[in-house]
Amino acid sequence: MYNSITAAAYLVKDPEARTTSTGKKVVNLRVGISSSNVKDKCYVDVQYWDKQAEIAEKYLTKGREFIVQGELSMSSWEKDGKNFTKYFIRGKDLQFLSSKKKESDDSGDGATSAKKEKVGEEVPF
Repeated sequence: MYNSITAAAYLVKDPEARTTSTGKKVVNLRVGISSSNVKDKCYVDVQYWDKQAEIAEKYLTKGREFIVQGELSMSSWEKDGKNFTKYFIRGKDLQFLSSKKKESDDSGDGATSAKKEKVGEEVPF
């Protein structure tokens, strides 16, 4: 309840999806969370499971902006006698923000169709 994170993020690279041995879908994302100051960038991993993982894999691509809601989690492991720890966000929900492609398509189509209408109109006198 108190371990809750909500952040606007953008995808740094395409999602990495896998299926566990028990058949559960897992998607790992590398995201950037930036303030208005370009020098202060924060990169963090986000992990979605099951249905949210399927949605993330299908609709998120590099550069896409979205809202991540989840909780801070920690993973620990040992490799070559050294202990490692990694913090990440275990995503519970995601909300898509407008995509750059969609915005450019909308503005381009509107301007083009408006120009066509003006060119095609005849002066009534």
